[in-house]
Parts: sequence; C-alpha cells; structure tokens
Amino acid sequence: VSTQSTGENKKLLMKNKCLLMKHKFLLMKHKILLKNKILLENKKLLMKNKILLKHKILLTKHRILLMKHKILLMRHRILLMKNKILLMKNRHLLIKNKILLMRHKILLMILMPNLMTNMCQPKQNLRLRVIHHRTNLF
Repeated sequence: VSTQSTGENKKLLMKNKCLLMKHKFLLMKHKILLKNKILLENKKLLMKNKILLKHKILLTKHRILLMKHKILLMRHRILLMKNKILLMKNRHLLIKNKILLMRHKILLMILMPNLMTNMCQPKQNLRLRVIHHRTNLF
C-alpha cells in the first residue's frame, strides 16, 4: 500500500507542480494585462490632458485678445471724444469768424463813404481812421 500511495503522491506532486506553474504563468499573464490596461488608461488620460492644456492655452489667448480689443475700444472712444472736442472748437471758431466777418462788413460800410472822400489822402491817415472806428464800435 505504501508503494502505491508514494506513486500516487508523486503523481499528485507532479500535478500540483504543473498546476503551480500554470498558476504562475496565468498570474504573470494577468500582471502583464493589468499593466497594459493601466498603460492604456494612462495614455488616454495623457491625451485628455493635452487636449485640456491646448484648450486652456486657447482660452488664455482668447482672453488676451479680448483685453486688446477692450483697449482698442477705449482708444477709439478717446479718439471720438477728442474728435467731438475738435468739432466743438471748430464750430466755436466758425462762429467767431462769422462775428469778425460781420464786424468787418459793418466797418466797411462805415468806412466806405470816408474812403471815397479821402482817396487822395496818404495811407497812414486811413489806417488811423480804421483803428479809430474799430475802437468806437466794439
């Protein structure tokens, strides 16, 4: 009985060793598959990260462009205000010009009879009279 049981024991031992080797092989295979799966997930996450980073960069570029746009808008508004001020000054000068033109016309109307009578007189006296009329009128 003992020889038979030792033979069976050897067979069982060999079977056990075989199963152990199979188990070790499957364990190694499982580890490799697990590593591959983790590597694949890591690659996917890296790709997502790259996309998010690009998106973030584009967002910052967009913000910078928006700021530049706001600055340009402010400059435009300032230029518009300056333009309005210049227009107002121009209108003011036009009004002044019209007033001066009217004064000039009035002076001419006043001086015209004097000019006709004093044609023969020297120019200096004429200038004096023009100055004299200006001071009296305005």
